[in-house]
Amino acid sequence: MKKIFTIFALAVMFFFCSSIMLRFTVKNLLVDNGVENKWTDIVFLDAKDLFESERGDSDKVSLRDFNEAVREKLQLNAEQKIFNSTDFNSMSNNFYSRIKKKINFYTNGFLVFNKVIVSFSNYIFSDMVLPEILPNRVIDLGDGYLVEPYPKDSIKNIDAFVQKVGYFKHILDSIGIPLVYAQYPGVICSDDEVSKNGKDFTNQTVSELMEKLSQIGLPVIDLTKECRKSFFYKTDHHWQAKTSIWAGQEISKKLNELYGFDLNVELLDTNNFSEKLVGKWLGSVGKKVIPLYEKENFYIYSPKYATDINWILFHYKLFQSSGSFDSLYHFVSDTIENSGVYSVAYPALSFSQNNNLPDGKKILLIGDSYNQPLSKFLALVFKEVNFICKRSSLLDDYLANKPDVVVLGFSKWGLIGAPETLIF
Repeated sequence: MKKIFTIFALAVMFFFCSSIMLRFTVKNLLVDNGVENKWTDIVFLDAKDLFESERGDSDKVSLRDFNEAVREKLQLNAEQKIFNSTDFNSMSNNFYSRIKKKINFYTNGFLVFNKVIVSFSNYIFSDMVLPEILPNRVIDLGDGYLVEPYPKDSIKNIDAFVQKVGYFKHILDSIGIPLVYAQYPGVICSDDEVSKNGKDFTNQTVSELMEKLSQIGLPVIDLTKECRKSFFYKTDHHWQAKTSIWAGQEISKKLNELYGFDLNVELLDTNNFSEKLVGKWLGSVGKKVIPLYEKENFYIYSPKYATDINWILFHYKLFQSSGSFDSLYHFVSDTIENSGVYSVAYPALSFSQNNNLPDGKKILLIGDSYNQPLSKFLALVFKEVNFICKRSSLLDDYLANKPDVVVLGFSKWGLIGAPETLIF
């Protein structure tokens, strides 16, 4: 009996390993060289939708295309470089990270019959009573809201972050551009037990950060006062797109108070948007506890009023449009059953010009992925939105374009990440 079990286990291992090796070989030798036929379709029968996501938006050539398209639209050249900033995606595209990504991709997403295995496991575990502590340090806060807590020793040195922001403020002051910091809420609120007992230290840290930034004379927009779990996806660490509309309105109100911008904040009233269900989706935290969690609904939002916006977007490929706000959703067909739905519906690399606001204000928004949907909705109240996800070689060009304000906006991920990967 033991011998039969050993033979069976070896056969299963051989089947999976050989399937992965077959896919790796076919994709890298055939598909990547432009050969796609019935044979390649058979090899990738249960993983076709992963082709595009594997290519990733860190491709240097495509990123350069986006940067050049934006510079052409701006019709100026930043001759005097202040920061000489490099692109964040290019920084992370070193040999080690590419190898790690390949290994993870072929042993996870390209695992043969991955969807069948996950679906079967979900069925088996559907009646389980989930414990408070789930795999991979994930905690269920109640009502199905998942989160990864961060104790004090996991938080990076915020003094280095403040110093970096202070230097940035000094440069912007010298060229007459105001800088504002916006602190976004997290799914864990200060009155949650995991925050009170110290299992998660992000609320205490962001409070300390905002105080230190205020001490260097930086205006701070505190959105954490309105923290509530319903602002967020249950299976993902991002806030819902609807929440980013609310955040855009709050930020716009504060900028009106600070600088008299006269932004039409009523355009960002959530009642002025229609909601459309795109499909089911399992977010980043949910993927860590598969097969214990179900997918959740994902919605996109469209303004109920007339819009005319020029977009330059990049997600796998460059996309430019001129028309209604909804042309932003050029990639939305890719979101259904796609784990990258959040970034697909609101691409990280974007530039917008609102043709309905020829005399409006220009904003440079810099921050983490929470800003991906936020930057798109700000395009409804600003003449121009220049968005940088963490850092970009476009920074000097955007500053030469003389924005009316620069807003740094971060969730807790800005504190957990290394300071050298942020801003410039």
